[in-house]
Amino acid sequence: MSNDAPPSAAAGASTSAQAAAFANDDRIHFSRETETWRLENEDGTELEFDSVKGAWVPVLDEELIKKQQAAYSVAGVDEETPAAPVLKRANKKRKEPENYTSYTPPTEPSAKRGKNDKPAKSKNTAVYVTGLPADTEVDEIIERFAQVRSEAKVKLYAREDGSFSGEALVVYFKEESVTLAVNLLDDAELRMGDASTVMSVQKAEFRHKHSGGAGEQAKPRKTVDKKKITRRIGKMQKKIEEWDDEDGFGPAKSEEDEKNMVNRNSRVVVLKHMFSLQELNEDASLLLDLKDDVRDECSSLGEVTNVVLYDKEADGVMTVKFRDSLSAQACVIKMNNRFFAGRRIEAFLYSGKQRFKRSGAGDDLDGDTDEAEKQRLDDFASWLMSEGD
Repeated sequence: MSNDAPPSAAAGASTSAQAAAFANDDRIHFSRETETWRLENEDGTELEFDSVKGAWVPVLDEELIKKQQAAYSVAGVDEETPAAPVLKRANKKRKEPENYTSYTPPTEPSAKRGKNDKPAKSKNTAVYVTGLPADTEVDEIIERFAQVRSEAKVKLYAREDGSFSGEALVVYFKEESVTLAVNLLDDAELRMGDASTVMSVQKAEFRHKHSGGAGEQAKPRKTVDKKKITRRIGKMQKKIEEWDDEDGFGPAKSEEDEKNMVNRNSRVVVLKHMFSLQELNEDASLLLDLKDDVRDECSSLGEVTNVVLYDKEADGVMTVKFRDSLSAQACVIKMNNRFFAGRRIEAFLYSGKQRFKRSGAGDDLDGDTDEAEKQRLDDFASWLMSEGD
């Protein structure tokens, strides 16, 4: 294809809209490294699509930047050295580095810690993965485990001969991500559609190694500044929470992301396109069968307290209520955009504003009414009796 004007998408368009706009141009590809759309011209130059502006902008490589810096450089001036006022301020703030390798033996027990106090239990933020294929790459593990919406680091284990053992350790930043990863990815396929890549995901267990021998002397422990570590963890947490802000460095928030942030404490999941009204009219037993199937499927993510089918909604609406909000979020991740009976399911958290209709009841998000349930069971019994005629 020649260097024709590239296709474009509207400013603030969703990821799916951008993908549809660029699908027919073989010069355009999606860069996983920068999470942006790239266009490569025949002369080797590259353009990057700015989703905020809705326009293509040139990509500057390091060589071009160095050439520009060299063009504006001044002879005899070291560009790497900061200006004098900045250097003066930096020297004032500079302190002697702390020595974390030294060991100071304790003279007496601390008065703040009692005799029966137990050391704080460390958080476990890792999962252990087994059953991986021999040609597994780190990037595809990161991409698969990114479904839990958390940054992760991956370590592959090798045998003594250097070959991959099929085992890996995935470490998250948040402890809650471990529960989501086990619920969503245990006995799942690493490569979607390939049954030979089914993997086992379990919470990692770490055991301290003890060396025997009464004559051995324990190695001294390194002193650690706990306050400094706490401050560092707080800064990392703040960076992760602010990463997707509208600052031009992270992905732009979509309307769906804003809605999910507002509803993140909701315990009710709304499922659309689960059935059609024609199917309910043709098969009266579908109502009970469908509720049982949805309850069984969602129970793998957490305790389900209620499942409601709205037989007056043309969009085939069902709601699933969980005991906790974390299970509801996991349900949205697992069920959204899945295909069921040839229809694509739409799953989202209930915002408290929607109202759905069903036979013999009004707002049923807090529970099924006995009267409506009895009426449906009576209809089902009548249908069974008519089957023999």
